[in-house]
Amino acid sequence: MRVLQRAFYEVHRQAVQVPRTRRITDVFVQLAGKADSLLDVGAGNGAIAAEVARRLGASRVAGVDVLVQPVTQVEVTSYDGERIPFEDKSFEVVTISDVLHHCAKPRDVLGECLRVASRCVLVKDHFRFGPVSNAMLWALDVVGNAEAGVLVRGTYFSPNEWIKMVQQAGGRIGALEWPMQIHATPLRWVTRDELQFAIRVEKS
Repeated sequence: MRVLQRAFYEVHRQAVQVPRTRRITDVFVQLAGKADSLLDVGAGNGAIAAEVARRLGASRVAGVDVLVQPVTQVEVTSYDGERIPFEDKSFEVVTISDVLHHCAKPRDVLGECLRVASRCVLVKDHFRFGPVSNAMLWALDVVGNAEAGVLVRGTYFSPNEWIKMVQQAGGRIGALEWPMQIHATPLRWVTRDELQFAIRVEKS
């Protein structure tokens, strides 16, 4: 069973995680421009942070996560999922990819991202368009986060709810990438471009 499980995770990594990382990186670089420093919230293994920082020309890059993996591509600090352990405006750009829907207090976490960012926060996440899309996103989340053991809350937001949350967190949406391709066909038919988006959030 363990052999089959490892084989499944490796197939998932090659078919899903690697192209996902590449496409999110492309969009984040497009939305950010140049940056000298970068913090990734919910950094995982640090792959997205490392590549985005390299392409932005950032000389300083770090990550925070509630579950720090044994091997990471950037330095990742453990945090409690609420208070980011850095001072105000510590990083020029903060990235947070498919994390807010896992948070107990997503608005507060987004507010923390804005606090430690001196220029902008880049968010990749999902749009919910009703119960069917909610169920689909939840199922994809369960599969995608099984190996890392990430808690799947199934809390997804509609476009209007995202706008309201950004405003309540003290920000405004400066740019939007939507619909957003994350995976190649045929998986793209399941993950659905219209459920995927990225935004640049600036302080209001």
